[in-house]
Amino acid sequence: ETKNDEGYLFPDTYLFFPNVTNGEIISTMRSNFDKKIETLKDDIRKANRTMQEIVIMASILEKEAYIIEDKKIIAGILWKRIEIGMALQVDAPFVYYNGKGTYNLTTKDLKTDSPYNTYTRKGLPAGPIGNPGLDSILAAIYPKPSPYLFYLSDREGNIYYSANYEKHKKNKVLYVN
Repeated sequence: ETKNDEGYLFPDTYLFFPNVTNGEIISTMRSNFDKKIETLKDDIRKANRTMQEIVIMASILEKEAYIIEDKKIIAGILWKRIEIGMALQVDAPFVYYNGKGTYNLTTKDLKTDSPYNTYTRKGLPAGPIGNPGLDSILAAIYPKPSPYLFYLSDREGNIYYSANYEKHKKNKVLYVN
């Protein structure tokens, strides 16, 4: 029922009567999204992005980082990857389309073609992979420039950044294995 609204149902605390219909819930969540985003539409245009691009990026950021500062740095890295024609190579979309997180992915998973596989396809995935909160939306609109091109997070959610692939490989050995 919500497939067409994926990414546009604002995660929030809602109070509903027990007899509420699914349609009413979806409508309320979509309306809340529209209200939250209304004041940001000019900034989205100034960022030279479409609403769809912002929502897709924000849905990735929602899964990739917990705090807004990391979300902004990661947004800067991911937009930079798109600009230079590099694949995004993020793991969050895998949970959306095959249920596997970073530590369960296989080499075969990374090579399996899908509109959501950010290793085999360049650019953003085909659509949002969840419903982003305001911090993720803001980070997608206002990314933070940095010298970094790579990042990874450990099992506790700590994020480690690197400007080159050699340092990234060292971070993998130090923090992920």
